[in-house]
Amino acid sequence: MTIHIGTAPDAWGVWYADDPRQTPWERYLDEVAQAGYGWTELGPWGYLPTDRARLAEALASRDLGLCGAAVVHPLAAPDALETLRARLKPLCETLVATGTPWLLLMDDSDVYPTRQARVASPDTWRQMMGVITEAGRVLAEDHGLRLLFHPHVGTAVETEEEILRLLADTPAEFVQLCYDFGHHAYTGADALAFMRAHADRIPYYHFKNMDGVLHARAMAEETPFMEVFQNGVMCELDKGVMDFAEVVAFLRARNFDGFAVVEQDMYPCPPEKPLPIARHNRDVLRRLGL
Repeated sequence: MTIHIGTAPDAWGVWYADDPRQTPWERYLDEVAQAGYGWTELGPWGYLPTDRARLAEALASRDLGLCGAAVVHPLAAPDALETLRARLKPLCETLVATGTPWLLLMDDSDVYPTRQARVASPDTWRQMMGVITEAGRVLAEDHGLRLLFHPHVGTAVETEEEILRLLADTPAEFVQLCYDFGHHAYTGADALAFMRAHADRIPYYHFKNMDGVLHARAMAEETPFMEVFQNGVMCELDKGVMDFAEVVAFLRARNFDGFAVVEQDMYPCPPEKPLPIARHNRDVLRRLGL
């Protein structure tokens, strides 16, 4: 078993390529290394350097590797495939150049004005599954990369039922899951049970925990999810509803060989907030043998 522990700009409050409230990218990489992580995701395209030589130098000088790159895209848009193709090209070139096999694809929650609006019609769902499948095919056949779909709160693939539909409606050879424990738990589903049942489609994990008290209050008050995230519903790995000792035991029993990326959604946040949390989460995993 080899579980590589990484993190992502999201854990430093970075959601966009350019936002004055976010930590500068140099400070982000410095603090990732200081916190004890060996890997980072790329984050939103344009946050870390897009020049491949500059990116490689920035990572190597801090003894960091790149473990994946995420793309947030409005998958229900009529022209989703065409616009996604254009965005994938520079990302794929960067991933190939850095020897990084994983590209994470997410639907865009910003395009849905209400929770009801995110529920796809049958025609829209079929179109989305076609876009996801074709993206996975292009990645695999044209670039030698692998597509991970990331279910996310506030999007058309949020609930466990929707994730199961996605697994049924996309081919495993082209589409696997980036499994995020926090987002799955947020929907009210049993995240551990789903992991156990569908581990064959999960080669890559986002380790994230959720504060059950804050979540219950938010559900009772019907608070918008962005506000709930900003209020700290995603918490340290040892302080929420998920027992990561059970997660690690399960992965160890399966002899899992891959990445566990620690995230704690907290956009926006003060620049001094992320590093102590990142160190704490890394220490939690060390105590679990990772």
